[in-house]
Amino acid sequence: MKKAAVLWSALFLSSCVYAGDVSVWEERSQWVESWNSYPIEFFAQEPLLLKTEYVTESSKRVNELQTAYTGYSMISTKTFRKDFMISDKVYAAMDGGMVGISTPIMFKTDEESPIIGQVRIDDEDYVLVPMDIESFVLLVRRDGTVYERPGQIRNKRLVLLDEEYIPSPSNFHFRPVTVTTTNQTEPEMGYDLRYDGINNGKMFFTYLSYDPTGGATGQFEVLTFPLKSGNYRVNNIVFKVISASKERIDYMILNS
Repeated sequence: MKKAAVLWSALFLSSCVYAGDVSVWEERSQWVESWNSYPIEFFAQEPLLLKTEYVTESSKRVNELQTAYTGYSMISTKTFRKDFMISDKVYAAMDGGMVGISTPIMFKTDEESPIIGQVRIDDEDYVLVPMDIESFVLLVRRDGTVYERPGQIRNKRLVLLDEEYIPSPSNFHFRPVTVTTTNQTEPEMGYDLRYDGINNGKMFFTYLSYDPTGGATGQFEVLTFPLKSGNYRVNNIVFKVISASKERIDYMILNS
């Protein structure tokens, strides 16, 4: 966004007179600002965890003829954790911005801006949207309209600038949006039984159990059985081999 506002008047007011290495006006300036500024409630810049859900996916189909090709899963049950994260942002509802004596503060339609905190002025809440100049912010009402005076963050408080801006076009505003994202982990619990073909007259299988303490780690176990039809057990899985070759296996899961 084009928000490189010069704001000369604000910068002049915020400057200090120095005598050697000591700021003569620093303590006085901080005292004055404490009476002409507003406390800020800063927001966490990282997305916050809204909720966590666990989702289980299972391919188990009992007493049904199935086919698995070499290297592919025969049966699996996997539990994933889904984290729902929430963060506050605003989006420009249209091309436009705020215009004053200094350089205009302009946005493009749907341009995204983070919210760094909020203040309360005259019994109304405003969220703070950062500008391109460090520590300078726009004040946006919860309905998306913009306060006519920008601000500057000084000593973790908000100081309103003297210069006033007007919206251009006159109906320029932001769309307040709460953004929710979902992050899904690798399987945290469950198992996967895979057919690995035939070698030296035996059927080979790989059994992977996922670590119940979380994460994508797990334990592999290579299993072999005689190359013949019949019922077989792998841990709690009971399956019947109908036929098997180097390329595929036809089988049925016998237990639920």
